[in-house]
Amino acid sequence: MRHKRVADVMTRDVVTVHTDTPFRQVVRALAEHGVSGLPVLDADDHVVGIVTEADVLGRQARAGGAADPPVWHLVRRKRIARRDQARTAADLMSTPIVAVAADDRLTSAAATLARNGVKRAPVLDADGALHGIVSRKDLLSVYLRADADLAAEIREEVLTRAMCVPPPDVTLEVRGGIVTLRGKVERQSMIEIITVLTQAVDGVVEVRNEIRSDYDDTDIPPPPPENVGILHRFIERG
Repeated sequence: MRHKRVADVMTRDVVTVHTDTPFRQVVRALAEHGVSGLPVLDADDHVVGIVTEADVLGRQARAGGAADPPVWHLVRRKRIARRDQARTAADLMSTPIVAVAADDRLTSAAATLARNGVKRAPVLDADGALHGIVSRKDLLSVYLRADADLAAEIREEVLTRAMCVPPPDVTLEVRGGIVTLRGKVERQSMIEIITVLTQAVDGVVEVRNEIRSDYDDTDIPPPPPENVGILHRFIERG
């Protein structure tokens, strides 16, 4: 089963600044390119931080008299002082960086962004070189797949290739990413496997499985551990 990767949705033409880029040039880059964040590169062109609109606006707000809550201010005093006096991108940037790899699955990248509370992440290779940048919006694009594309993949990859179910035995309908499966299969255990595999297809919002079976084999002892891994490997392959 082929899953979309970060490389499929990331922005490759990335606007960057260097650690010594002056403050006003940082602001100009954000404004002129219509982006909300810029990777900051060192002399070796490795990403060492991110400058966001929030970093710049926070400096501006405090310059106008706005203050952080007392406790939060104490925790961040040194960082705030550095940003209030920022002259370069290095003074403004947030560190450490939260990065993803081009080969990461979209679900993995989304989890990384959510876990760290960031809106975007640079895409780096094993040597730390910048390959692109990916945002929350990019990761959500997987849910915009056409229903017909979803139906075709489920029919080919799940029902035919993985489960060897003849097309007449199980029919499927996809509307707004919601998949409804109907029909009959030989064994009850096949129904759960079909559900799991269908849910793993990129872009599926929900699976409504109305498939029936000829007999219930769910009380049969589970297969050896080495066989259980086959399903996992099929889902991950792509």
